[in-house]
Amino acid sequence: MTEPGGAPAGPGDGASRLPGPPGAPEATGRGMTRRRALLTAGGLALAGGAAGALMTRLGPDGASPTTTITLVLRDADGAPMTLAQVRAIQSAGKGEDGYDDALLDSTTLEVIAIGPLYEEDGAILVDVPEGRDCALCLSWPTSQGYSALIADLPPHGSAEVLTLAARDLHQRQRAALAALADPSGAAGPTGRAASALEASRRAHAATQSAIDSGIGDEQGARLLELAAAAQVALDTALIGAAPPGALIGATLTEAPSPQQRGAVIAATGSARRGAVRLVLDDASAPALAAWREAADALQRAGIHVMGQICDSEGLAALSDSDFDKRLDAVLAALPGLDSWEVGNELGGDWLGEDPVGRATRAARAVKERTGALTVLTLYYQLGQAAAQGALFNVAASLAGGELMGLVDVVGISVYPQSHPLGTAADRVMSALADRFPGKRVAVTELGYGGGDLDEGPWWFGSREDADAARIALIAQVTGAALGRPQAWGAPFWWYFLDDEEASASGADDADGSGGGASGGGPGGLGPVGRSLKRASERASAPGS
Repeated sequence: MTEPGGAPAGPGDGASRLPGPPGAPEATGRGMTRRRALLTAGGLALAGGAAGALMTRLGPDGASPTTTITLVLRDADGAPMTLAQVRAIQSAGKGEDGYDDALLDSTTLEVIAIGPLYEEDGAILVDVPEGRDCALCLSWPTSQGYSALIADLPPHGSAEVLTLAARDLHQRQRAALAALADPSGAAGPTGRAASALEASRRAHAATQSAIDSGIGDEQGARLLELAAAAQVALDTALIGAAPPGALIGATLTEAPSPQQRGAVIAATGSARRGAVRLVLDDASAPALAAWREAADALQRAGIHVMGQICDSEGLAALSDSDFDKRLDAVLAALPGLDSWEVGNELGGDWLGEDPVGRATRAARAVKERTGALTVLTLYYQLGQAAAQGALFNVAASLAGGELMGLVDVVGISVYPQSHPLGTAADRVMSALADRFPGKRVAVTELGYGGGDLDEGPWWFGSREDADAARIALIAQVTGAALGRPQAWGAPFWWYFLDDEEASASGADDADGSGGGASGGGPGGLGPVGRSLKRASERASAPGS
């Protein structure tokens, strides 16, 4: 057991190997600021002392009565941890900027309170609204990497957090495995997808064996390790239930050369229809002409092409007039695209004024001037920033509004180093589909490592090897995203061309697929490209 405030030594093989990174900058990844900004953004005070206790005991709305629940989180040896020890693990040693605990509505996953944990007389406590089903969410590691650990809380008394989270994962897995085995449901998995499904069944059975052995609450870390491995295996296997026509996509941040177009086609269009997402940062006439040439060539090869009206990082710099001019320019220059992303990363706190209004104008224009689908991307986070920007709080605020009446597909943007997802992926995608029952759902942006994506302290798949991490992440998130009837596409990998080029020098066959990265040689793909190709092949039904 580590001394309070010391280096993490928590449950699971992953936790025991966590580094203690040096202090990180105030903002990470795509611009989302962390806990220090909450006090000025209207969020609750950072919990961890009397101030946090007073804030939460008033209830999220300052009036509702609450019930105090005692929480127990145990280390790998079964000893209860202090709040300081929990904080060291959840933040990956980053300090208060990595404190990301949140109280969620257990059905909708909307954030009720940010930073609800506090400590009194050595006990970790949380105050929950009476009469409301709640869940605790915080970043937590296993040997699979960091996940958004979600533990559904009892209405009163005490809760063994790791055990609760593990058992809930296990129960959800049972229902998912039964659905996959039902011949009257989605098309059954075949080939390599069937092999992945069998691996997930074995992992699920290992968790059940531990439960049947009478494993106690003091072994919650072990149970979570088993359940996490089973969940990642199941998410990966869910690709076999992808509906016909679901897309495997990559994101292009610059117009590709003919050789690069070949890599995109080989990676995404292997066994079903592939897709690309064009980030049109430069809306000048020459740049749009280059994009038009690339889009036409990709569509001739059978690739679905989605254009982005404006990336989130450029939105705040545009006046309303500038935005409308950009909208007119891109729609005029690229009139035949299959879909348009009308809003990117809604919920991000860097978007400037009225991003919803701008997305609405864009969606209206696409519907009036083209026959393309409209796609809206929401920013994924469940507790690393202010509650009003959390994924499902934003989703709730949009439900029933004009924008959603114009949107065909709702996607999410996921950067696990800044906002862990992990074992919560299937639950998050299911909650998204439940929130918007008449829409298709997708992961429309996914990235990990490299350049501006390296600052986050959390890891998934591999702590040391970026290529291995990307391979694991693409398999798991794509499976979880596409393994449902409402699925539209995934993962639209960010920096696709950059990551393929960066991996070219590592010719080792790290993913076991045969052949190393060739850096765009004829038919050659790097780890990201091979991972997208494998996802396409593992999907059960050929695309249209």
